[in-house]
Amino acid sequence: MQTKKGFILTYSVFIGIICLIIMMYIFDMQMSEVKYSTSIKRYVLKEDSYQKYREYLMTLFFAYVNEKNKQIKELGINEFFYNSNSDIVSYEGAKVSYSNKTNEFIFTTPYEYRSNRNDYFKLEATDENFKLIFIKTDYTNK
Repeated sequence: MQTKKGFILTYSVFIGIICLIIMMYIFDMQMSEVKYSTSIKRYVLKEDSYQKYREYLMTLFFAYVNEKNKQIKELGINEFFYNSNSDIVSYEGAKVSYSNKTNEFIFTTPYEYRSNRNDYFKLEATDENFKLIFIKTDYTNK
């Protein structure tokens, strides 16, 4: 039996197309794996500005309180901070202030565009140290 010319060429083109499809599928799978990995890496390494500001404010605030430890214990917490009209500590756009009305410390951190996050804490003296007790959080516009 005799085959027509170009019949083998048709088989080889067909097999070549199948190989190309398989290679493209494997390439697509590898690319999706790379995209997923880079996405997870970006998410894990994402910097949270609220945590950064909060950490700096807590560190600076406790450094200030530990520095003024004797004066605060002699006068009392409310009386010592009663005359502090300005910010107690600040870092970039974040600050800690004292509310005379409610006797609470307000940790103000930039939240989103033109808004602030206010965390309210109460300071209590224990034996030798101080501890902050969380009260509430609210959001205000600048």
